[in-house]
Amino acid sequence: MVFDKQELRKIIQAPISVDMKIDLIEQLHHQDVQKTVSETQQSILEAIEKVLSSERVKGNTMLDPERADQFLPDALALAKKKELTVPSLQHTFKIGYNRANRLLAQCKRVMNEEED
Repeated sequence: MVFDKQELRKIIQAPISVDMKIDLIEQLHHQDVQKTVSETQQSILEAIEKVLSSERVKGNTMLDPERADQFLPDALALAKKKELTVPSLQHTFKIGYNRANRLLAQCKRVMNEEED
């Protein structure tokens, strides 16, 4: 947990019960987590847009916005936690083999573009 020192001082010095202090600290933690999640989502969306733009320039339609899988952002978030495989994508998103294979290929393209 990362809190602003001023916020912590206010909470600690406030003439309120321990339970209320705990609730306030939990709220601060929740806000911090939400901020981190939204920043991560934003970076994933930016990476996807970057790849889509470069693919459009190259004339590649595989990652065209109309053809990009709707699970692509979620799959990229999952890729940061564990290695993706076709069976894991099938199981996680309840999709067939062919779609999972295409989704995996799209994820690899986005991740390779991020590395460059």
